[in-house]
Amino acid sequence: MGDPLDHEYALPVRDVEQDNAILHVFRESGHRVTSQRLTLLNVLRQQARFLDAETLYHIASQRGTALSLATVYRTLALFKDMGLIEGRLVGDEQDREEYRFRSLRETYTLTCKRCGAIVPVEPDIVDAFRRELTASLGVTILTAHSCFVGYCANCTAALAAEEAPGESRDLASTPH
Repeated sequence: MGDPLDHEYALPVRDVEQDNAILHVFRESGHRVTSQRLTLLNVLRQQARFLDAETLYHIASQRGTALSLATVYRTLALFKDMGLIEGRLVGDEQDREEYRFRSLRETYTLTCKRCGAIVPVEPDIVDAFRRELTASLGVTILTAHSCFVGYCANCTAALAAEEAPGESRDLASTPH
């Protein structure tokens, strides 16, 4: 039969490691990879943002997948139980839920304020912080959303070089 993730709606750029991890999750949970499930999962993977069930339904329908809105809701509940997606409550009354694909490996970045560079942050650093929070506060962290803003290594060096002459002048002008 071939790879269940080799489907007409598969991502243009395959992430084989992620595909294998998804297949493992399905196998471990005893659920089949159906074309409807695969379509919804790939829409979430491609969008990489939070979407509500109705939007997912419309995108999947536009791609020619025959499914009902009820199927979308049931599939999203299954994906949540399997840990493949995460949800957040939105709306004035927190009465609607939006969903996004939960990367099986969390990634973090720092955005440089000066040049706009995106610098990868090692997940181990954030994981250590998560463990420290768990130990010190006695909480359970299910997911983390971190936003790092600062200066990349090049801009940090450039800023230090810009400050260095000013510091020398200040040191020279201060009485001993």
